Amino acid sequence: MMAFFTVVMASYLLLLLLLIRGWNRPGARVPASVTVKQGISVLVPFRNEANHLHHLIRSITELDYPQDYFEVILINDHSTDNSENVLKALIHDKPGFRILNSAPEAKGKKQALTLGVNAASYEIVATTDADCVVPVNWLSRINEGLSDQSIKMVFGGVALKPSGSFFSRLQVMEFASLIGSGAASLGLGHFTMCNGANLAFRKKAFQQVNGYEGNLDIASGDDEFLARKLLKEYPKSVQFLKKPDAVVLSRPQSTIRSFIHQRLRWAGKWKYNSSFYSRLLAVHILLVQLAILGLMLFLSMQWGNFYWGLSLLAIKWTMEGLYLLPVCKFLNIRWSWSAFLILQLIYPFYVIGIGIVSQKTAYEWKGRRLSHKM
Repeated sequence: MMAFFTVVMASYLLLLLLLIRGWNRPGARVPASVTVKQGISVLVPFRNEANHLHHLIRSITELDYPQDYFEVILINDHSTDNSENVLKALIHDKPGFRILNSAPEAKGKKQALTLGVNAASYEIVATTDADCVVPVNWLSRINEGLSDQSIKMVFGGVALKPSGSFFSRLQVMEFASLIGSGAASLGLGHFTMCNGANLAFRKKAFQQVNGYEGNLDIASGDDEFLARKLLKEYPKSVQFLKKPDAVVLSRPQSTIRSFIHQRLRWAGKWKYNSSFYSRLLAVHILLVQLAILGLMLFLSMQWGNFYWGLSLLAIKWTMEGLYLLPVCKFLNIRWSWSAFLILQLIYPFYVIGIGIVSQKTAYEWKGRRLSHKM
């Protein structure tokens, strides 16, 4: 059995080496000097975000991009709180901001975004989430990333801002690994994931691939499904915006329950993933986590070669640290050894549990009871 653990761990270490190589490759191709300002439509779908919208609006008003070159469209996805009234008070004296309301039958983030894209005045469309804070250079970096007409989409880094609790620090570390994996995989030539909190694409390209048609009823994956459509139509047209000053800040979940439901929402889209590489990667990660659980059981029961098993875990932790440290540095995340080490122990249980439960269990998100399909 120890031989099986060794083979699985060796394959995982090879994957980490590849991810490190992919991360070290440059991101979006940007000309030496970009002086032309392109018009940008910023889309923000929201549902029940009354407590967070003021942070986002303030950050948008502080952008260094010329006000005449961007607009902000906020799309209300049937909020049941006073989000719309809060927004009206926040933007009443701000030109270029407007609110749209999704039709009664159009529910979900993809429907809201589709409404926003159709209403967008500009060719470049940038998206973020209502609970985020965008950096002052955000639109300037997007403008640079999309200065090459062959690029149809760019996505940037997203970092969680810890609230001070240890639970939030665990989320910060785990989320950084996801952002790093998406960028590193693309650096290797294989798209796996991105995040709609920091995304921009061309409106014509969106329309050319029929937007979210075909997956509108899937609760999650607006960012990834669109990226795969664009890559199928326009190979090598999606790039990572590897600019530290373009990283968008988001919030960790405040409770374990909301965290689990968020991850169930994310995991539910994998069964609809058409990418062979992404499916293979997901299966490999699941196999690695099963092997780690088995290895920890063998060590606790003192079966097999104890020191060899412990060495395998130590090498794994070291390699993951070497991979994650530069990602956290890029995202301007303060490294937490305690969060990193605790995550090593609980991550296998979390990944396996979420993977199994997500295939059957309904969940709740922003006041909606959802399953894999809306």
